[in-house]
Amino acid sequence: MLHSPTLPPYAETRAGLAPIAPFGTYPMTRRQRLARLVMHERLLGRGRLRRLAVSWFQQGPNIVDGLLFGYRVRFHPRDNQTDAKGAVCGALYNRRELHWLRRILSPDATFVDVGANMGFFSLYAAQCQTRRILAIEANPILIQRFQETLSLNQPLPIWTISCAVGATSETGTLMPRHHDLGSGQIAPLSTDTTPPNHPALIPIRPLKDIVIEAGFKQITLMKLDIEGMEYHVLDAFFREASPFLYPQHIILERPVHREAQQALEHLLIASAIYRISGRTRTSLLLSRNSC
Repeated sequence: MLHSPTLPPYAETRAGLAPIAPFGTYPMTRRQRLARLVMHERLLGRGRLRRLAVSWFQQGPNIVDGLLFGYRVRFHPRDNQTDAKGAVCGALYNRRELHWLRRILSPDATFVDVGANMGFFSLYAAQCQTRRILAIEANPILIQRFQETLSLNQPLPIWTISCAVGATSETGTLMPRHHDLGSGQIAPLSTDTTPPNHPALIPIRPLKDIVIEAGFKQITLMKLDIEGMEYHVLDAFFREASPFLYPQHIILERPVHREAQQALEHLLIASAIYRISGRTRTSLLLSRNSC
């Protein structure tokens, strides 16, 4: 479902849901405030010291309110690593990716956030004054939390879509990993094994269809982090979409397995569609070659 960026005020009752608690309802503990004081937006927010501070932060309440990139955010640090690291480190988390993103985005740019999680990259894009942001997230819990964060702020130009991306339209189930909501994987219903606890069915849609339905005619920058499904999604996208819709730049999570990395490099780089503009510990930064 496509949601307009014109969201209800934070205290307004939403259909079928209780009113959203005002910002500040979930204060940080003294220990959590100390972890942020030491790490937030500081170069200390890296390496072993960061891991210690994040672990310290996660020992507090499951829900805390705080600022991220100047926006009001309702963090859930215990069950989502991105919440915890973003709350503690701010822009020092994924700092090289964010620095590259800021160089590219402008008010006239468009940003597509595939695997938006709690909205970390989408919120940063909004801080860059980007006026058209599309955030796609498969986990219904995470997308609902992100929408709650959006409703705590003045209307932002962020459209949220609750679905998974795939090569074709189908239905699947979400299988969380490592007690981290942000690292879940989608399994098609055709698989023989049934995940425990009967997880909710998740719609899977081709990326091209989602982007066109959202009214995007061109993509300045796309961030893609979908837990190993990147090749299948991009292969279908580049076969079916018009070249006018190919992103000018891509932040792509680097696959863990060598075979998957080689397949992606053949699809994107050996084909001469993109060149590598940079590498980080977890991502490839790609720029489109001139036609």
